[in-house]
Amino acid sequence: MKKMLWAIAVLVGTTTLVNATNLVHTRSESVAQVTTGDKYAILVQSTKNLRASIMTASEMKKANPAIAFEIVIMGQMVQELNDSELRSTLDAANKAGIALVVCEFALKVYGVQLSDLPSYFIGTPNAHKYMFQLNEKQYNTLSI
Repeated sequence: MKKMLWAIAVLVGTTTLVNATNLVHTRSESVAQVTTGDKYAILVQSTKNLRASIMTASEMKKANPAIAFEIVIMGQMVQELNDSELRSTLDAANKAGIALVVCEFALKVYGVQLSDLPSYFIGTPNAHKYMFQLNEKQYNTLSI
């Protein structure tokens, strides 16, 4: 009887170890994600998300300089695009080859002129429509 209980304990322990190993492999596989596309765009509405998007885009451009990456900016945060603390981050994004597109409707609503922004900003009349157009052009898009 003792041998039988010991055998069951070993079997259960081995099964638990195998399941734990599979769980670790599953988790590590989901952490290391590979992107296979070549065109990306993110729609952002806050400075926090803008900074995170620039960081993501910079990492992806560093891994593959040939990809196209656009960050589309809309909403009230357009008022912050001339902030001196944000300027170095925006300049770095431009230098990394990340296109910065700003919604002209939002600019108008919040009293900001496109001509007042750095020259690397690209205007689009409507950010939502622009994102739909990027989808039609096979861009991988995300709105945050």
